[in-house]
Amino acid sequence: LSDKEVVIEVGSLYFDGTVDSVSYQFEATFDGVPTITAIAVDSEGNSDANVNVFVSEVTTQQTTLATSQKFTGRVHFHVIYIAPTIS
Repeated sequence: LSDKEVVIEVGSLYFDGTVDSVSYQFEATFDGVPTITAIAVDSEGNSDANVNVFVSEVTTQQTTLATSQKFTGRVHFHVIYIAPTIS
């Protein structure tokens, strides 16, 4: 239980096999740089999602998610911002 403001956005990005990074513009408004978690999903049934996913860029307005190699499938992500405690 907390009295801090929390903003969460979730979604997925499609990787079409020709790129190893995709940018995403946030729909939510974040007052600070959020934390992002992401995972590759074998959404095509092709066993192609055995890749590392990492955040290559993040601002208060967008992120770029990248993979260790090109693949066809989806990357699911959570964007989480927890406001700092005000003293």
